[in-house]
Amino acid sequence: MHHFLLYIILTSSLISITNSCFITAKWNVYLINDTPDSFVAHVMSKDDDLGNHIVPSNGNYYFSFCDRWDRTSQFDAEFWWDKKYQCLGVVNYFARSKCHWLARCYWLVRPEGFYVSMYNVSFPRPEWTFVKSWG
Repeated sequence: MHHFLLYIILTSSLISITNSCFITAKWNVYLINDTPDSFVAHVMSKDDDLGNHIVPSNGNYYFSFCDRWDRTSQFDAEFWWDKKYQCLGVVNYFARSKCHWLARCYWLVRPEGFYVSMYNVSFPRPEWTFVKSWG
């Protein structure tokens, strides 16, 4: 029993040091700007604040993370574009249901609102699901 506990502690430490996904999936999330201007995105989870990012028109912001062992990692994002604002979960139960096969989520930010897909395909296509309009 003591050897097993030591093995778990050492494995956890090694995973933390190398910052690689060992047991769980590595998720890749893209916030794609399909508006005529730049927007600001502030991405955060319960444990990590990825900060503010200016995403230029036709550009994107990308982040990745190792999912928790129980697959409950969540990330929220705040968006500011011109005088508009919106906050939404970019990795949550709903997003996972749309992106689960590939552990990759594409968020398309457009003048009318936000779309999600597990594929980076041109718009409009049925792969894009409308999620929320600007507030």
